[in-house]
Amino acid sequence: MSILEFLIAINGNAQLWSADNVFLGLLSSNPHDPNSINNLHGIYGSDWGVYSIRNSYGLYGSPYAVYSPYNTYCLNPPVVVYQGQPVLVVTRNPYFQTNGIPVIDPDFLLSVYAQLATSPQMLQSSTPMDRINESARNTMEYINNSTASIASLFH
Repeated sequence: MSILEFLIAINGNAQLWSADNVFLGLLSSNPHDPNSINNLHGIYGSDWGVYSIRNSYGLYGSPYAVYSPYNTYCLNPPVVVYQGQPVLVVTRNPYFQTNGIPVIDPDFLLSVYAQLATSPQMLQSSTPMDRINESARNTMEYINNSTASIASLFH
C-alpha cells in the first residue's frame, strides 16, 4: 500500500501529535469537524490556529519553530498516530532519522485531505485504486495546465 493509499484509508481515524505530546488535529477531510486538520476555521487547520501546522508564525508551523514540520532543521517533528502507534513522520528535514517510519512532507499531508474534501467522487469510488487514479489524474491536469501557463510566458 502506498502512503497516499494509506492516508486515504485512515481518513478520520488517525491523529497528528507533536513531539512534545500536544494534539495537533485529526487527519480528516471533513472541513466542519472542529478537530480536523482540514477545518480552515479551527485551531488545528487554520493559518492562525495555535495548534495548526498551517500557522507559519506558530510553534507547530513556523519554518523556525522547534516542533514544526516546516523547519528543515527540526529534530522533533510531529508524527501521525494510528491505532496508538506512530506510523508517519511529518517533516521537511531531509536528514531526520526515523528508525524506519516513513517520512512525508507536511504540504503533501494537508493536500491529500484537502483533495478528498473537494473531490467527493474520490470518497465514493469503489476501491482505493480508483481514488488514487482520480487523484493522479487531477494532479497531472494541474501540472499540465501549470506547465502550459509557464510555457506561454516564454513565447
